[in-house]
Amino acid sequence: MLIAISGELSKAVGVLGNHRMFTNTIVDSDKFLEMPLSTQALYFHLGMRADDEGFIGSPKKIIRAVNCTEDDLKLLIAKGFVICFESGIIVITHWNLHNTIRKDRKKDTFFQTEKALLSLNESNIYSIDNQMTTICQPSGNQMTAQGKLSKDKLSKDNISDNVSTSVDGRTAFDYQSVINSFNSICQSLPKVQKLTDTRRKKIKSTSRLLGKMTFEEVFYKVESSDFLSGRNGKWTACCFDWILNPPNLTKIIEGNYNNKQSQQQSTSQYKQGVDYF
Repeated sequence: MLIAISGELSKAVGVLGNHRMFTNTIVDSDKFLEMPLSTQALYFHLGMRADDEGFIGSPKKIIRAVNCTEDDLKLLIAKGFVICFESGIIVITHWNLHNTIRKDRKKDTFFQTEKALLSLNESNIYSIDNQMTTICQPSGNQMTAQGKLSKDKLSKDNISDNVSTSVDGRTAFDYQSVINSFNSICQSLPKVQKLTDTRRKKIKSTSRLLGKMTFEEVFYKVESSDFLSGRNGKWTACCFDWILNPPNLTKIIEGNYNNKQSQQQSTSQYKQGVDYF
């Protein structure tokens, strides 16, 4: 009887060893939740298929299998949730926060060459050793270059949604992530179909005007505004390009288009001493 129970327990432990966990510290953060849902979904799929040390050897296969895009992986890399090596192998940056596997049950990763490039900081988070920054293109045009991406490495065939170039070669600025955020958050407004040179310049200049605010926060303010979203029927001309015009952006940031009811409610709650944190 004890042998039988022991056998069943061993089987159960074997199944548990394949389970993957995700800590709320990461997936409930604003940085994570502000990403498009497709990018969040890809992160979970990658985590479920990672080995016991957080490495994934075939990210392109997973992208195709779960109907996500290469831009979703690029955004995960740009946001620091995933580290990508020149070989195309990737690792979940916060893997050791998500999962703690006993040493006697843990299988060492097959990707020892890539593992040797990593170090664990005091918070048990992976980082590239020797201050190297590794950025790869999931299409096969991988490279390592101090956080830079060469424009000639990014062909039009590798960028979805009719985007000619989604990353600035000099600063690794991810233009496509801004477009993705707008399309995901501002559901009431026309979708951006193409990243033009003009839009690229506007995004770059706008980033300097935001200060501590993010593009995602601006887009949330726009979508929550009854006027800018067109929900009150008074004006329906708001769009991505209008938002990026400096005078319009300043008014959005300063709350000129906030719903009056929301402003009054916030003031009332403030006077009542409501604790939001």
